[in-house]
Amino acid sequence: MSIYHYTTIKSLALILNSKKIRFTRLDLLDDLSEIDGLTDEFKTLFYVSCWTEDSEENISLWSLYTDMKGIRLEFPNYFFQSHYIEKGDYGYWGYTKDFISPLPIEKIRTDDYFIGNLTGEQDSFYVQVNYTSNHTKLKTKSITTINDQTQVTPICNLLRFKHPIWKFQNESRFFLMSVPLPPLQSFNGDRIEQMKSYQGIGLSNEHKFIDVDIDTAILNNIIVRLHPNCDYADKLIVESLLKMYSSNGEMENSNLDGIFRSK
Repeated sequence: MSIYHYTTIKSLALILNSKKIRFTRLDLLDDLSEIDGLTDEFKTLFYVSCWTEDSEENISLWSLYTDMKGIRLEFPNYFFQSHYIEKGDYGYWGYTKDFISPLPIEKIRTDDYFIGNLTGEQDSFYVQVNYTSNHTKLKTKSITTINDQTQVTPICNLLRFKHPIWKFQNESRFFLMSVPLPPLQSFNGDRIEQMKSYQGIGLSNEHKFIDVDIDTAILNNIIVRLHPNCDYADKLIVESLLKMYSSNGEMENSNLDGIFRSK
C-alpha cells in the first residue's frame, strides 16, 4: 500500500537533501483544535507527520498545502530507516524485548526527552484519523488519573480524532510521543528517583520538530507527482532534484491536467 503527502517543491528539496521527514509538534499544526480535550501535560508531547492513503488526487489538499504549485510524494506505507534496538534500561524507560525502530536509540532517549510510543509495531505510531463532532470528548475520555498518575488508553486516541470540517483531508498520520525527562547524566539507575526528578520538571517540549530518517532504498525510488497544469520551469526543478538526490526517482504528471483551470 502507498501513502501520499502534498507539499511544496522547496520542501521536496529539503527532504531529498536531508533524507529525513519532519514531524511537527501537535500544537503547531494548522488545525487549532488538535489540542482540544488534552490536559496541559499532553499539549506539547506529540509530534506528527501527516499523510493520506487516498490515491485519488485531492484538489483541496493541492490548494491548502501547495498553493497549487507543489508536488505530491508517494511512498510505501512504511518508509523509515530501520534501527535495531536491544532490550534493556535506557534511563527511566526500558524495553523487555528487542525490536526494529524508525529511530536509533540515541534519538529515542536524548538529554531532553524520551520517545515513548515506539515498540516495534507500526500501529504504535501510525493511526488513521476519525472525523467526528465528539472529537474533544473522545480524547478527554482516554485520559484517566489514578493515584495522581495520568494514564492514556490507548495513546493513539489522542491523535485519532479531529473536527469533521477537516474530513476532506482523509488523513493518516505517524506520531511520536516525546516525554520530557532529565538529562541522561542525572540518571543513577534508580527508576524511582528518576520518576521523582521527572515529576519535578515542567512537562513541555521546547523543540518544534523531530526529523526522522527515510530508508535510502525507498528514497531512491521516490515517486513525485507534479501539481496540476505544472509549468515547464517547475518540471525542470523537480527533474533536477530527482537526478541529484535519487538514483531511480520517478516524476509523474497530474491526472488533473486539462481538467482543472489554474488561476
